Amino acid sequence: MGKIKETIEEGKAKGKKKLLKAAAVVVSAGLLTAGTLALIDNIPQQGNSQNSIQGPEPVVLEIDEEDMAATSESEEEEEEEKKRGFFGYLKAALYGMAAAIGGWIATKIPWKKIFSKQTFYILLALVFLYLCIRFILPVFVDVPWGPEKA
Repeated sequence: MGKIKETIEEGKAKGKKKLLKAAAVVVSAGLLTAGTLALIDNIPQQGNSQNSIQGPEPVVLEIDEEDMAATSESEEEEEEEKKRGFFGYLKAALYGMAAAIGGWIATKIPWKKIFSKQTFYILLALVFLYLCIRFILPVFVDVPWGPEKA
């Protein structure tokens, strides 16, 4: 009788693992589908645009010598540009140092304790919920972040 209970418990454990794997596959497929739909919505339409524009007038731009003289840079602007270059290098160095410190701190965090299977499934569910709210909900309900606002 004890052996039968053990086999039943083993079957339950295996069934639970298979159910979790199937749920992960379904969530992944849903995320892939939502991502693909979002990508398709954001691809610009291709094709001949002459059908929508009938007989456009050519645009002619005239440049006067006075306009060209106004756009030339003075010495002050060049010095300001050099300053911006120095501060740009300084900013890049500070960002690099911050990234290095962040990387060093990241090696000290016990990631295996933080990211278990349970937190992974929760994270997947939150991402799926966000994608549903962002892309699927505007199809059925008028929301402020709908497709016409994008």
